[in-house]
Amino acid sequence: MKSAFDRTCAWPFRPVLVLIGAFCLTAIADDEFHQTKRVDIVIKEPVWSAEQKSHWAFVPPVRPQVPQVKNSGRVRNEIDAFILDAIEKMEFETSPEADARTLIRRVTFDLTGLPPTPAEVEAFLADKRPDAYERLVEDLMNRPAYGERWGRWWLDLARFAESDGFKADDIRPNAWRYRDWVIDALQADMPYDRFVAMQLAGDEIEPNDPDAFVATGLNRNYPYEYNNMVPGLNRQLILDDIVDTNAALLMGMTVACARCHDHKYDPISQKDYYRFEALFGGLVPKDDYPVGDPAAIAVNSAVAGEFAARIAVAEKALTDLEQPYWTAVLEPLRGKMSPTTKEALDTPSNKRTDAQVTTIRNAMKTLKVTPEQVLAAMSPADRNRWTAMKTGLGDAQKTRPPAGPVAIGMTDTGRDAQPVRLLIKGNFHLQAEEVPPGFLSVLSDKRVIEPKPTGHATTGTRTELVRWLTSPDHPLTARVVVNRLWQQHFGRGIVATPSDFGTQGMEPTHPELLDYLALRLIREGWSLKAMHRLMVTSGTYRLSSKPKARAVEEDPDNLLFSHQTRRRLDAEMVRDSVLAVSGRLNPAQGGPSVRPPLPAGIEAKDWVADKDETAHRRRSVYIFAQRNVKFPFLESFDLPDSNLSCPERLISVNAPQALMMLNSDFAIDEARAMARTVIADSPGASDQDRIERIWMRAVSRKPEPQEMQVAAGLLANYRAAATKHGESSSGEVDPKGWNASDAELAAWADLCHVVLNLNEFVFVD
Repeated sequence: MKSAFDRTCAWPFRPVLVLIGAFCLTAIADDEFHQTKRVDIVIKEPVWSAEQKSHWAFVPPVRPQVPQVKNSGRVRNEIDAFILDAIEKMEFETSPEADARTLIRRVTFDLTGLPPTPAEVEAFLADKRPDAYERLVEDLMNRPAYGERWGRWWLDLARFAESDGFKADDIRPNAWRYRDWVIDALQADMPYDRFVAMQLAGDEIEPNDPDAFVATGLNRNYPYEYNNMVPGLNRQLILDDIVDTNAALLMGMTVACARCHDHKYDPISQKDYYRFEALFGGLVPKDDYPVGDPAAIAVNSAVAGEFAARIAVAEKALTDLEQPYWTAVLEPLRGKMSPTTKEALDTPSNKRTDAQVTTIRNAMKTLKVTPEQVLAAMSPADRNRWTAMKTGLGDAQKTRPPAGPVAIGMTDTGRDAQPVRLLIKGNFHLQAEEVPPGFLSVLSDKRVIEPKPTGHATTGTRTELVRWLTSPDHPLTARVVVNRLWQQHFGRGIVATPSDFGTQGMEPTHPELLDYLALRLIREGWSLKAMHRLMVTSGTYRLSSKPKARAVEEDPDNLLFSHQTRRRLDAEMVRDSVLAVSGRLNPAQGGPSVRPPLPAGIEAKDWVADKDETAHRRRSVYIFAQRNVKFPFLESFDLPDSNLSCPERLISVNAPQALMMLNSDFAIDEARAMARTVIADSPGASDQDRIERIWMRAVSRKPEPQEMQVAAGLLANYRAAATKHGESSSGEVDPKGWNASDAELAAWADLCHVVLNLNEFVFVD
């Protein structure tokens, strides 16, 4: 059992710990009273035993022999042989294959995140070619919707957001470019090794490629507290976030415990943590990387450079005028200053370095010295000069040339990174020895790496990390990602803890299959589409979700995958499905995120609904991802917290979901739109025909006789109510000029609203 302390160290709780830690460290430091100390301690590293190194996840995968099974007729590809072998040993059977309607609905949602249209269902049912299903899979993977659906999957893992979080939650205006890069890369089936490489080191590997820089947005997705006044602490918190995210995302390792001490369970030392952190030690955010036409970039750069130079001269003149007076206003507070601040203040103003000027400015903020106090200390002549210069600077700022398009991402400060030091018990104010960059010692002998020169202003350490992670003999990278794909298609990973392959994670239920898939991924050129194809065309994927009685008895948790898992749709799939069946889904791709209107009574900073109403109906992946404002409809269906990497969506069934589908303006409006679409598509059709059309749009099948009877009765009641009262439960109120046509639309809108609230609408068998 884990101790209470180590359970809180587990990475799902990390954002809470980071917030608490940042608060405590800020309070301790505040800032001139407590100083960071260098502790003359050398931490001894543990020596890993053969047993610790032999944990299954730390041993490179070995290609297994594909089993021979008795029921070979159920084997469509190698996956089935591994699955059937385990089931036959347990002496029970798999469920039969699902029917064609169930299959097309299942695979269409899995690959595109959208329901199949009635026409697609009928075409698939009519296609009698032996490879009809395989053809469907290829078609789905070639649709733009594929990249959007799987892009959303990766954005969960990348803790993507378009704002800082914390109290201010400032907006990151160009963060959407990373979202689009992910979608485009997955759509194009960028090999996974390159997909990883660009996100970790695109600026090093392709230094002149704007797309490669945009990819580095992965490590720009950290939450950020701009108001943290402790020097260097924000850098430390950012590096902690980057390390914890990348270790969990790419290697399935929870390393956060080693921030404070050697890991209690996994062979990860505290030095391992900081040497891995040092790989990213040179990283800083860059939020003004120019993108677009090269010629326009060159012109904009020249104009902006000239403007910046003029502003810098004016700002320096103001600072030079202020500096002699800083001593006067700060001298009474000298007893509260740090030695560093005192040294900077005692340096003649004309000899202070830029770093010393920054130190003094930070001290004034911490000690609550206001600009008005500095101004009051000036002589009348200098005060007049200062006022005139400040006014001139303000006027100059108004002439700032319009900026060209830019991207945000991460790059190094130069060829030499700022040192990373081991923190005693994780305390930022107790810093021990400098730790050079290296890899986790249980996985590599390279405790210290010597990066090759990149030829430009970066350290090269992240490129070395890429080489290590994507080498064919790395034991974790391929295993982790194929397990994540398996989880999406089968409802549960072969390893049920997808971001924890350590000793406290779950053992793989099918270790040989996991190794087979990992090596197959590498053999297929790291193609994720090849893995999707292999998984969804397997007989195991095509099984019915209704288990056999013996399977329930012998394997109640379906650890052996003897049947498919019935799953509720993700939040975005629910919303996108409502728009798709109403006929109003806007297929526009990419570009700045959209802000649909928030429900009445909910207000949010910086959330102004788009004037273009059609933008409100774009796919949910394009809704603005603000950390402190989750879009309410999506939040009710378990949209994850973007402060941390999400390896597995929480799936709940609760009252707010039902209330959203019953009472929200969105559901009511789309039910009415669905009714209009059905009526427009079937002029002169019978009620039975239209009811069948509604069922086909919503759940990909025709209603059963009993459902038809109930639907017809409801429709009759809604017609009577609408005709008599001039209203409907879908929100139609008695307008001026209410007529039979209005009543008919209201009645069908009510029926559509009922169908959207079927359990079957939000679940996939």
